[in-house]
Amino acid sequence: MSVNTFRAALVVDGEYISAWQYWMLERLLASRSVVLVGVIFRKSVTGSCLRKVNTFVLNSLQYIDGKLFKCPVTARVPSSLLPLLGDVDLCEVGSKRYQTLLAGEPLDLAIDLSGQEPLPELMVASKHGVWRYFYGNPACLSDRYANIHEYADRRDEIISGVERCMVGQKIPECIFYATTSTDTVSINRGVERTLWKMADFIPQRLHELAQIGAADFSRNVRERIQPSSHPVRRYASVSPGLFITLRILWRYSNNFLRRLYNALFRNEQWILLTKTTENITDAGMPEHFHKWIPPRDRFWADPFVVEHSGEQYIFFEEMLYARGIGHLACVRLNADGSHSEPVTILERPYHLSYPFVFQHQGQYYLIPETAENHTVEVYRCEEFPHRWVFEKNLMEGVEAYDATLLEHDGRWWMFASMRQHQNCSPSEALYLFHADNPLSTEWQAHPQNPVVASAARARPAGRIFRDAGNLYRPSQNCAGVYGRGLNVNLIRQLDLQTYREDVVSSYLPDGEHDMNGMHTLGIGVGISVTDAVHVHRRLGMFDRWMARLT
Repeated sequence: MSVNTFRAALVVDGEYISAWQYWMLERLLASRSVVLVGVIFRKSVTGSCLRKVNTFVLNSLQYIDGKLFKCPVTARVPSSLLPLLGDVDLCEVGSKRYQTLLAGEPLDLAIDLSGQEPLPELMVASKHGVWRYFYGNPACLSDRYANIHEYADRRDEIISGVERCMVGQKIPECIFYATTSTDTVSINRGVERTLWKMADFIPQRLHELAQIGAADFSRNVRERIQPSSHPVRRYASVSPGLFITLRILWRYSNNFLRRLYNALFRNEQWILLTKTTENITDAGMPEHFHKWIPPRDRFWADPFVVEHSGEQYIFFEEMLYARGIGHLACVRLNADGSHSEPVTILERPYHLSYPFVFQHQGQYYLIPETAENHTVEVYRCEEFPHRWVFEKNLMEGVEAYDATLLEHDGRWWMFASMRQHQNCSPSEALYLFHADNPLSTEWQAHPQNPVVASAARARPAGRIFRDAGNLYRPSQNCAGVYGRGLNVNLIRQLDLQTYREDVVSSYLPDGEHDMNGMHTLGIGVGISVTDAVHVHRRLGMFDRWMARLT
């Protein structure tokens, strides 16, 4: 470890900061990787009358949104930072204490929450520069306007991140960014997901810097923020005005009508699709497939294909709507493409899904998704494919979704989608861990975590597969709506310091073949199995015409 503790200064425009910023600071200080040596107060910028009116209108809109959809913006509740500070020195810009802070022992960095341009003298005094958050594209430096443009423009994702300002740079350097799914109905839900998730950004990046050192950190930043993947970022010159507010109001009414129409004339159900496969990277393409439609009182999803004794079995999640939680089932695939009757193989008093089956030392094991129980559990097979017994918890006290194992270069790797706050989406941050044994309870976190921070491609979507010497990771596209589509990602680099992948194919069945989404890909011998949202249309051809029209 090249750095153990960072000396940091905090820049704010007053005693009160947003609740998500308070939580960020609380976690940062509890980690002991940062020593806060000073808090610098800047005078807040007085807004124009027009800006105050715009702010009032937007605040009123979000208040109404919170009442309608029971989602107030708790992330922006003002919180006094004084209880966290202890005996930390407080000073104002330009004061004698401020000058003493700058002239003393060098700072490693400054964290600026003021939403203003960075102080030049503070950039000089900070080894790693001034770090600050940005929100949206066009970017704002205040969390007040998060998700305003995205919701008004009907975008699927909200961009947010961290940039550092250093001496000699013409523009700030983006060191990390993430995308959050917008909500099709509520503006506040997108704000909540975005801001609470942002509380992780600076603590995680400082942890990465401490673990691997400045040189490798800068290399990871360059790899992570590639021109092809980094969104073009410009800064908003003014706060959102009346025109934006009117567009938001129009979207509210439009969304209400859409939801009413869907409730009256459509019914959606997760089903399974099978197809013969030659080109493995095109296995998820929703063409030339056979539909397996379950009874209308349930759905089937999360298929995994396992070959055993010359036969292929498909493990999947089955959920009866009346029961409300999923269990795991299995069928045998017949030579003519048909299947045996589903047999329940595992039930618990909490939700089960994503039956990841793997072999280790000749023994079959199963890792289901058990995020509701805050565990990552593994089960041992006693009689294939129907009898499984609990072996152990690989992790406890975590909310991990769709854990997927891979043996690579002598180590076992676990990929899982995770969230640190209940108001965040569980589908937008991919975490990576490694151990020397798949049954280990000592999984070590990768320093780049989250290694993928994107609503469009983070969450696992099936077993990682090899083809022509390459590793491919299926992932879900949850931008705009959960389970919107599938990606196949080529893993470019996987080691103890760096993870890189690129999307090589994507599938978004938006209404095609009466399907509105898919989110898991299973690969077998000459066959692929996916799940999909099947749309039952009560109005038939008229509904298809309406879908094309809208």
